[in-house]
Amino acid sequence: MSLRVVILKEGEEVHEGDVVIDARGSPQFYDVIILSGRELRSIIATGAVEGGVPIGIGKYTKKPVASVVGSKIYIKGIPLSLYIEAGLLEKELLEALRKSGLNIDTTLRQLKEIVVAERRRYKKSPTLATLKKYLDGEESRLPPHLEDLLSGVDRDTLKKLFERLIDEVY
Repeated sequence: MSLRVVILKEGEEVHEGDVVIDARGSPQFYDVIILSGRELRSIIATGAVEGGVPIGIGKYTKKPVASVVGSKIYIKGIPLSLYIEAGLLEKELLEALRKSGLNIDTTLRQLKEIVVAERRRYKKSPTLATLKKYLDGEESRLPPHLEDLLSGVDRDTLKKLFERLIDEVY
């Protein structure tokens, strides 16, 4: 499997890659990216990523600099040209992402932990009930703890995630 990495520069709006590196705008800070417990040498973080499920943090700023939004990974940073030219950028990203299998499975695991803990404590899970109401359209917003966890997940993906969660919990 190979990743398609897209680097956004000033004036570009193309988001057609598996990994989108946003190098637009002036840097807010310069930092080392920690992704799956590894320091990336090929990209320097230049700002925080808003939204999505955070998967990478700045080593010094502790801000989210990489996140999963839908099925894409967004990184706010500047790739080093040496790594691009040598073809090492994609290789390093693939190794870091493959190591932990970051995707919807991570979100599913976190939701499962919440649901199981609630069921142990209350015999019912308010989180499951809230998710069901949200998916049925009875509630327009999720509670803050779920909104943080699921902010980058669209409704269709959330339905699939909910079905998998039910299958694994019951």
